[in-house]
Amino acid sequence: MQASKNTWTSRTERLLWAAGTFGLCLCLLTWSKIVFARRSATEIVAQSKSSSAPKETPVGAGPGSETPAVVGRVEIPAIGMVTPLLAGDDSMSLTQGAGHVPGTALPGGLGTVGIAGHRDTHFRLLRNVKVGMDVRIVEKSGTYHYRVTSSEIVTPDQVSVLDIVSEPGLVLITCYPFHYIGTAPKRFVVHAALVSAAPDES
Repeated sequence: MQASKNTWTSRTERLLWAAGTFGLCLCLLTWSKIVFARRSATEIVAQSKSSSAPKETPVGAGPGSETPAVVGRVEIPAIGMVTPLLAGDDSMSLTQGAGHVPGTALPGGLGTVGIAGHRDTHFRLLRNVKVGMDVRIVEKSGTYHYRVTSSEIVTPDQVSVLDIVSEPGLVLITCYPFHYIGTAPKRFVVHAALVSAAPDES
């Protein structure tokens, strides 16, 4: 009886050690991914700030790889978020920064501007966003200001969040929950209204 109990205890300990090791490795992998993404974002943002006009920034590897174009940057000063804005929401663009959703309005224009980003890298700080915060879209024509009006959690099929509304607006989209392990089942959506159609000079 004692031997059986000792065997069960030993197996439980090994299982717990294995689970702990797996969890630690997963945390280290996530941490390294965040550090790499922030370092990459810092370099791209520095390049976009030093140039009066957006230019294509080499990313990716191997011959024939597409080069996403950096068209500006997204800033939410209240939460310390600054990330490059790239043309398109493909996987390569979202690795380098936030991506402008094709088919949505351009910053400052009529309609809804859609911007997507990964919850575990460039849009991780969105979890701290509050109503009333200033969101800046900086591009070659200047800086457009939006004010956060609301946020919501939706399912991936609720594409209506990108519908054109009565006033020009901005929608920031990322996966949810922020600390979910694996493919997150929902989406976190931030809605913001355009403050002025005339951009500040960059």
